[in-house]
This record gives sequence, structure tokens and C-alpha cells, in this order.
Amino acid sequence: MKKIKDFFGNINMQRRSFLKLAGLSSLGLGLTPLSAKWGNAGQPKVYKPLADWKTDENGNSYFIPRNIRTDNVNDQGTVTAKVDGLWRKYPVREFDDDFHEWWISEKTWYYDQLIAFFEGETDELEISSGGHHHPMLCTYGRKYGSRGDSDFHLNTAVKGLTIIPKEEHIQYINDEVEKVYEAVRQGTAKIPVDIFKLRQELYQDKTLWDKTRFATLELYSGRPINKEDDGGGYGFTETKTFQNLMVNPMATMGYLGLHASTNDSPFFGGQEGLYPHFQFRGFCWLISYYNPANTEYELAIADYINQAHCGYHGGACDIATNIFLIVEQFNETPSYDPGRGKRTVPSHDYENSSKPVLAIKPRQKKKLTTAEKLDLIKKMGIPV
Repeated sequence: MKKIKDFFGNINMQRRSFLKLAGLSSLGLGLTPLSAKWGNAGQPKVYKPLADWKTDENGNSYFIPRNIRTDNVNDQGTVTAKVDGLWRKYPVREFDDDFHEWWISEKTWYYDQLIAFFEGETDELEISSGGHHHPMLCTYGRKYGSRGDSDFHLNTAVKGLTIIPKEEHIQYINDEVEKVYEAVRQGTAKIPVDIFKLRQELYQDKTLWDKTRFATLELYSGRPINKEDDGGGYGFTETKTFQNLMVNPMATMGYLGLHASTNDSPFFGGQEGLYPHFQFRGFCWLISYYNPANTEYELAIADYINQAHCGYHGGACDIATNIFLIVEQFNETPSYDPGRGKRTVPSHDYENSSKPVLAIKPRQKKKLTTAEKLDLIKKMGIPV
């Protein structure tokens, strides 16, 4: 931007120089993509982080999100976000029973497979990626991003997401998990089977879980976090998802079921042969683990998700957390009503919708006379 201002400040700027700067020269128009000046896959530029990174007193890096405000999420149920340059307030809503029952049923099946495998009931473990744990998260940022490896600012990523406890139940669930680990140390429990069984039991109690949000980790963003961290060798410190959310926290997320419904499924009224497909629209609330301004709730959720991940998979336990706040839910399931892309949260009456449609009339090509103007006003019903 400074370079452009300097050009305009130069009284002796030549027309050819201006065209060259704007990318409008004959060479730029005819042979070279305009975006190549900003770094595309063919001509990558040097990577530059997009987030506002800072360092705490212990040398740990952290970022500060600038385009989302979550102060009123837990007490007033609203999130304020800057979308396309404008700040707006949105109500946060709960996912519906169809989704919740489907999620629990797939989670239960998932743990059943793992338990049977670890207890020696089967030698085969066939669990597909996708389903309740791996939705697609779609984000968009701004043109000409900072990684320099793409000309596109849209991104889709398969993420490992889960439902999370209500604030008042986080400590209870953490304590229950710790009891299992203590029993393991005493030789009266087994890892990971007894953890799987506990999780199955806890997920069945719907009162424990916050139905307005999901959570995941931004596994490949923020590394290296300090001098002792090897960084993983990614070559960048921010994923495309992360960069997009730094610019625009709005996102959509889609779940596709692994299995068709049966006549005894606890969702979709027991209709069989349906492949559940749910879409959520909302905002991503990024939490940097070492941010000194984190609230007690942010610290609790960051610890909860990190411990669930590193306790099972190993690795770092200080990874950035991403909470997806639900504003709208759609049921995309084919051959089902309400499905076929209909909004279910908040519910919408498609058959009796009376939402006005804005009609844009073409601009008049000729000037109207005074009499014609008066006639037009009368037809429009405008009081005079």
C-alpha cells in the first residue's frame, strides 16, 4: 500500500509506470496471470504469518484473534464477529435431536469396534475415516493470502471434531477420566479399553454436553511454539484453515454418516435406508494455549481437548483449540423430510414463507415528465 501511495505522490509519474504497477500493461494482460504478482503456485513468495503473534514471558508464542468477540457466548448466547468487513451479532443455537441421536449412535458403534479389537474378540479393525468424528470444515479468507502456495482463498479441511461438556461439567468428566488412570496405576483397570467404556457411558448422558458447539485442535498451526519445539517440519506455522479464520471467522461444516439408517435407528423416526448428512453454519472461536488473556473457560476447554488428544495419540498438549459455535443447522439428507438441504435450526417453514423479495427494476433510459412521475408515485402508493 505504501508503494502505491508513493507512486501517486510522485508528480512526474509516467503513464507507463502506473500501468505497470497496476498490472494492466500489455504483458500483464496478455501473458501473465494478475495474481502471479501476489504469489501463486507457480511463483511462490516467501511465507509470512498472517496472525498477530506475540511471545509470553516464558518464550511461548501465542496469537490474538481480532475478528471475533465471545464475551457473551456463555451467559447471553450471542457471538459478535467481523464478516466481510462488518461487525454483526449472531445468536448461538443448539443442534437438534436427530443429529444428537445419530452422533451418539455412531460414537457408540465406533467404541464397540475398538473395545472388541483390544479385548481380542476380533483381529480386524475396520473403522472408516469420516462420520461422527471427521466432518469437512470449510472456510474462506481473503484474496492473496500470505502462504503464497495458492491463488485461492477458499479451503476445505477434514477435521477431528467432538462435542464438548457444558462448563459446569468439565471438571466432573476430567475427574472421572482421572479415576480410570488411577485404577490403571493400581492394576485394576486397562488402557485404553476402560477409557473407551467410560466415554461410551458419559456420551449417553445428554445433560452433560453443550449442544451449541463442537471443538477440535489446529494441529499444524503455531509450531514451533518455543525454542524447544522442533516445529514438525511443516515449513509454515499456519494452516489454510487457520489463516482464513484469522481474516474471517465464519465457517460451514458438513457431516456425512458412515452407515445407512435402519428401522431401529434412534434418529429420523426409524426410517431405514437414509444416509445422514448434516450441515452447520457458524463461527470458529480460536484459542491460543499460551494467551495470557484466556478466560477460565477458554483454559478449561483448551486443556480438555488437548488432554483428550495427547492422552490417546501422544504428542504436544499445548495445541491451539478451535471451538465451532453453531448459528444454523441444515439437514442435507436425501429422500428425507425435513432433509434435502432444509434448515432445521432455527426451523424454517418453506411452504408458508412470506419473506419479501427485493425486486430490482432496470434504470429508466429516458427522463420522465412531471405527469409521468406523478402517475408513477400514485401506482406505488406513496403518500404525497
